[in-house]
Amino acid sequence: MDDRRIDDEGDVTSPLVLATRLASHWESHGQFAAGRETLEGILADGAGTPAERARAFGAVATLAMAQGDVAAAGDAHREAIRCHEDAGDRRAAAASRGALAMVALAAGDLDGATGNADAALATMLDLDDPSGVAFARTGVGLVAAARGEVAPACRELLEALRVFRQLGAVHPAAAVLANLGNIAIDHGDIRRASRFHDGALQLFHRIDDRRGAALCLNNLSIIAHGLGRLDHAVELAQQALDHFVAVGDRHGEAATCNNLGGLWDEQASASEATAFYERALALFDELGDASGADLVRENLSTMHPVVTELSRRELEVAGLVAEGLSNRAIADRLFISQRTVESHVSHALGKLSLGTRTQLAVWVTSRSVENARDAAGTTEFRA
Repeated sequence: MDDRRIDDEGDVTSPLVLATRLASHWESHGQFAAGRETLEGILADGAGTPAERARAFGAVATLAMAQGDVAAAGDAHREAIRCHEDAGDRRAAAASRGALAMVALAAGDLDGATGNADAALATMLDLDDPSGVAFARTGVGLVAAARGEVAPACRELLEALRVFRQLGAVHPAAAVLANLGNIAIDHGDIRRASRFHDGALQLFHRIDDRRGAALCLNNLSIIAHGLGRLDHAVELAQQALDHFVAVGDRHGEAATCNNLGGLWDEQASASEATAFYERALALFDELGDASGADLVRENLSTMHPVVTELSRRELEVAGLVAEGLSNRAIADRLFISQRTVESHVSHALGKLSLGTRTQLAVWVTSRSVENARDAAGTTEFRA
């Protein structure tokens, strides 16, 4: 039987082409190992034209990077470059060289990253390819940022952004904005970082890229945490988690659960922190990600001791409950989500071994009376 298949558009394609087209599905669903195994198995048989093999090697590199296997990603990109050159496709070879520059950057090889990024840009300029030049400038800018050359990095990225916007390339424009946001975070410019990531988030939402949106939300959560806005950081991380779950990205889900565990631990909410850490650990173990699992185990072992005292925010929410405000009204008063208010109320009830909002309101009133007595210098016995 012929091992070739017909795709949805009616074109006759090889198993290698079909597998390569599935790479984005494997990536978005966190099925990195399965995707690599399939592609590498077909490539090992020598299947495909040079151009088909080049694209498949590029897909392998992307999946390997998602697994943190930098060495394998570099090898795959070098094979892709060789295949593109065999096919006589200079543009594709330059694009793969630009991708190799990012792998070298991840490996800490700044010289290799610089050489490949510069070579990719030179080829794209020679080919007079605006889109290719913009992608190459993005790579050159990221390498410059890694070298600490912030001004040149931003110039390259902003020029790439201008071209992508001119071409109507929304996804690349969003990615550049996110990169500019990351550079701003690294250099402590929190306000600028927030603007860049907000802009990227809007673009990702426009094209319904929930994974891209999740990555932006995670970065915005980091920014909020850095500003001491823990509630907002939790809300943004929870939104990121919802997006990762929706697209089936289990690695993203695991990493975000680990982040949420840390945020709740910082707020002395041991039960919530433990639940997120355990969820992250189960996912990392199931995915075979040993380094991720080890990180979560370390976080679990260093959690803050369980405390029964209410946190500052829990006390604030409890006080508003005592005033008779609903969760919705409290959320509006504190500029946080209703879900976060519900979490704080639940944590307060648990810490105080109470069962209802009415009991919480009574506890707040009693505490206020006791504090007033203390302020007056009384010495009555307190239960």
